[in-house]
Amino acid sequence: MESPLTPPLSKERMAYMALQWRQFQAGLPVSPADVRPMILASWERCRKRKLPGDAMMLCPIDAAALKRATTLNLDLVKSAKHLMDKLVRSIHLSKSVVTLVDTAGLVLHASARSQDLENVPYGVPGRSCDEATIGTNGMGLCIIEKRPVHVIASEHYNASLHYLSCAAAPIRNVAGELIGALNLAINTESFHQHTLGLVEAASHAIEEHLRLRSLVRNQKVILELLDDGVLVLARDGSIVNSNRQACAMLGLDGSPPAGENIRAFLPDDETLRAILTDRIPFYDREIAFQLPEGRLSCALSCAPFGDDGVLLTLREGRRMRKYAARVAGAKAVYTFENIIGNAAPLHEALRLARAASQSETTTLLLGESGTGKELFAQAIHNAGNRRKGPFVVVNCGALPRNLVQSELFGYVAGAFSGALKEGSPGKFELADGGTLFLDEIGEMPLEAQVSLLRLLQESEVTRLGGKQAKRIDVRIIAATNKDLSAAVRNNAFRGDLYYRLNVLTISIPPLRRREGDVAVLARVFLDKFAATLRKPRLRLSREAMAALEAHHWPGNVRELENCIERLVNIAPDERIDIADLPQDIMADMARGPLGAPGEAAMSLKRIQKALILETLRETGGNFRRTSSILNISRTTLYAKIKQYGITADTFRAS
Repeated sequence: MESPLTPPLSKERMAYMALQWRQFQAGLPVSPADVRPMILASWERCRKRKLPGDAMMLCPIDAAALKRATTLNLDLVKSAKHLMDKLVRSIHLSKSVVTLVDTAGLVLHASARSQDLENVPYGVPGRSCDEATIGTNGMGLCIIEKRPVHVIASEHYNASLHYLSCAAAPIRNVAGELIGALNLAINTESFHQHTLGLVEAASHAIEEHLRLRSLVRNQKVILELLDDGVLVLARDGSIVNSNRQACAMLGLDGSPPAGENIRAFLPDDETLRAILTDRIPFYDREIAFQLPEGRLSCALSCAPFGDDGVLLTLREGRRMRKYAARVAGAKAVYTFENIIGNAAPLHEALRLARAASQSETTTLLLGESGTGKELFAQAIHNAGNRRKGPFVVVNCGALPRNLVQSELFGYVAGAFSGALKEGSPGKFELADGGTLFLDEIGEMPLEAQVSLLRLLQESEVTRLGGKQAKRIDVRIIAATNKDLSAAVRNNAFRGDLYYRLNVLTISIPPLRRREGDVAVLARVFLDKFAATLRKPRLRLSREAMAALEAHHWPGNVRELENCIERLVNIAPDERIDIADLPQDIMADMARGPLGAPGEAAMSLKRIQKALILETLRETGGNFRRTSSILNISRTTLYAKIKQYGITADTFRAS
């Protein structure tokens, strides 16, 4: 490793260096011991390029090109400018120029006293000073070597620069990549052996400034990426920094105006004292900010830092509740396309449900267990304007009576023994901005019915143990398999709540009243479970299908789905016959439709009707083929069709 500088710079030494330069220019040998290898290698590259040794080629670029280069290296220029000016002032020497170049050797900025700038021909922004343009020089050599260098007097390849000496140091970005060089050019008689160290120190300072700029920028990016609002406060509460989310939450235009103080938004003296006086850190404290357009409910966290600073984070209440609902799986997945069937009563229920989806009206779903009340509720939610909001389900019949209030309406800290110390939102708050599905609402205790009625009337909820009501925006869909009007008469359900719920009522028909839908649903379930169990496609025999259609299905669609799942699991081959059916269906066939012994004849008639219906459906209403398959005459078929009130035209293709 050669010495960065070879002192002393005596006149004899300078004269001998000049002699070596002249010999090289004349094509004579030079002494390797007297010309540094780095300089000799540079001279040889210049000779190979046929650069002149006595005429300077500055090659300036136009203003537009300089502006583009400066913009491309804006961070470098901004970080270097004030340090370059400081370096010029600190050395107190005349005819010195500090230049900044990019990796192509283009001068981006120069610092010097005005009368000194022209002392260095290449020290003007927009001029090229790479080795290929002006020959051996400090900046060009530094870019090639990627390390600190100095070029003394006649070590320059071009004679017009021999009166100068220069020291240059590389500048790297935070990734360690070379992005430019800093150079100090000065008359040789003023050059000192410590000049290079001075330039290196300035170069390191620029790199540190670049690192800090990058760090600040990254911090700003991170702050802006946060979903939370972030405020930085001074000791007196003035807002000194913020991100866009915080400004949007507080209704500030872009950034806080000078002198804006947190006291203007937070009238809660106890919280202000904790933040500014006591400087007590806390996490997710529920606070209401007072804004010109109303109140902002949010969770506030406080983190004091340093001697005076305070960092606040704001999480909007509704957004937090939506996140909590999403994490808890509060999402509707079914749509109207998932409700399968062709029966007229089902189509009427779907017509009303689609109408309900286009309004905010409280909706009451009536139907037996297993008819698909939650399926309807999810479809209504997903077809409406709240589809992007949460869909929260509450089974009122499954809630412990002593926890109904806290589960539905939430509670504040210390509301009861065993309560979470930070309190907890209830189901209504979690459903804010979406839909709350109250299943089995007929089982809701009377004391909870009072709070529900108040919520429906005021759109406000008060947590258990709390004093402050919160406004929420929730669409209510309720469901029950009970006769609520009878419950009102028996004082088991509040009449005022019933009339509030009974605005848009939809009756979902039981499966036994959906003629033809058993066969449709059975085929859908067969395909579904066969695919799940990776079995080949299965089919039901006509007798088995007729028996299914003749069954009363007290458990409705849920019972049919469970039955088909069982059949798919135990099916010995691709055909499911009547003998494969569950025992309760076989026993029902023997007992009759009312479950009374001795009525087998009535049950056989229902099976016979179902068998005729299934065969007509299979043949598209063709009487000849139907009678052949059933092995009865067409006259007998006509008589049975008339007896059972079957309309054969409905099975014929249009």
